[in-house]
Formats: sequence, C-alpha cells, structure tokens
Amino acid sequence: MAVFWSTGPVELPGAVRYTLVTDDSPTGRWDVSVALPQAGSRADSGPLPVLYLLDGFLTFLTTAQIAQNTLAFSLGQLRPVAIVGISPAIEDRDELSARRARDLTPTSAAGGYHQGRTPHGTGGADAMLDLISEVIAPRVEPAHGLDSADRGLAGFSLGGLFTCWALVRRPEGFRRFLAVSPSLWWDDHLLLDDRRAPFVTRDAGDVYLAVGEREDSPDRSWPVMPAAMRRSLSGLNMVADLAAFTERLRGRPEVDVRSEVIPDEQHATVWPGAVTRGLVHLYRKEAQAASRSGSLNR
Repeated sequence: MAVFWSTGPVELPGAVRYTLVTDDSPTGRWDVSVALPQAGSRADSGPLPVLYLLDGFLTFLTTAQIAQNTLAFSLGQLRPVAIVGISPAIEDRDELSARRARDLTPTSAAGGYHQGRTPHGTGGADAMLDLISEVIAPRVEPAHGLDSADRGLAGFSLGGLFTCWALVRRPEGFRRFLAVSPSLWWDDHLLLDDRRAPFVTRDAGDVYLAVGEREDSPDRSWPVMPAAMRRSLSGLNMVADLAAFTERLRGRPEVDVRSEVIPDEQHATVWPGAVTRGLVHLYRKEAQAASRSGSLNR
C-alpha cells in the first residue's frame, strides 16, 4: 500500500484574521481574529453576541474552539457567540509581554515582577479600550453580523485586570464581562479601593470571575518559580484579591456576578476550564436567572 503525506496550515472553521494598521510606528499593527459559530449551529439569522478577547495570541484559538465545541454539545441551550481575539501583530514573546504591560494596565505603575520590564511604559488601557470600541468593533460587527448591543469583554491575568477595570470605570458599550485570574494586585490593589476606583454608573451587566485554587501563593505555583521570581511576587494572593473584588461587586444591584475558585488549578492551567464555565454562564439560554447563585465557590 502506497502512503502519501502532504502538509498544509491548520485552520479553525469559521475564522478569519485581519491586520489592523493604526499608524506607521512599530507598535501600530494589530491582529484581529474573528471566529464565528460553525455553519448550521445558529438557530436564527439574527445578529450574534460578540466577545472581545484580550491577549489573542494566548487565548484566541483555545477560546474559539471551546465556544464552538460547547455550543455543539449544548442541546440548543447555549447562545452562539462570536469570538474576536485582539493582539499586537508580532511574534516575539518578549515584545508581546512588554506590549501587554502597556496596553492592558489602567495606570502608570510598575513594581515587583514588572519592574524594569516595561520598555513601552504602562497605563495604556484607556487607549486600548478606545481602539476596541471606536475602531475594531465598528469594522468587524457589520462585516460579520454581530450585535453591537450585546458586546462582551474577556481577559486573563493582565487581560483580566483590564476587563475588571473596564467593568468598574468604563463599562459603557459592554453587557458581559469575563475575567480569569485578574491581576488585581496592580497599582497597590487599585480596583479594590472605593476611593481610588469608584464605580461609574452603568446599565445592567453580567459578570463571570474565576481564579485557580492554587493562586493563593507563588509557592504553590506550577511550574515552580525560581527563587528570585518568588521573592518578587511574595505576598501575592490572587484568590483573596478576587474575593475582595467580588464583595465590591455584590453591592452593585445592576451587576449580576458569579465568582468561582476553580479547584486545584493555577495560573498556568486555569484558563480552559474557567473560560468554558464563563461562556456557559454568560450565554446559556434556559433557566439563566434562576441558576445564578452569585456565590463564591471555594
């Protein structure tokens, strides 16, 4: 028997990637990837809710596949959702790390692990949110039949910080928020302070928050951190930070929040399970209101 092999790119069904050029600077190019539900999975021809995803280079493919697979097994009880991943159009990981420190942080502050690692500065979250709301959304939503009245925002780590910051300070235009392992330690716990980060009045919104159980101490992480890194992160307790942020949200009647600690997960492993749970919580069709316990599972 003759056997022949050929090679080709691996493609995600229903996905397309755009390159956005905002200026001629080295930091003015962006990848914007759009993943739609697979053909035949939409029950009607109405506009799709859309989830804008930070750190697309880390999370887009995983999230888009989870959204498609979960929808396929949902027995019609999950709303189809389009996933839009946003990332700098570069491949160098060190540069990507530096760019996300600039684009996903709300204030010009850096300390601990980020000290000396921010050549582009920090505090660019306002500009990044403007890019999403004023440039990316107006382009991709009409092109793909997406619902501008049902926008979501999602992120992990610094992307989760960005999502929580937008929820508190600039929620306009977004209906749903999904934040996993948000870096709430940023700027001396800025978002846990009612005086430094007061809530902006907003319409009703749905929120899903999650953190890994083992994110309560750098000493419990995997992979095992070098001693210098552990020292720079000493005292970090992302589980306690999320609990405190959740309590802030509990006092906001317009915000419907579910907050979870995912058993035995840590920063490096928590995203797939947490984003699956978040998508189901935010986009399920049936018994949605009744099933929202709003409790912090620990």
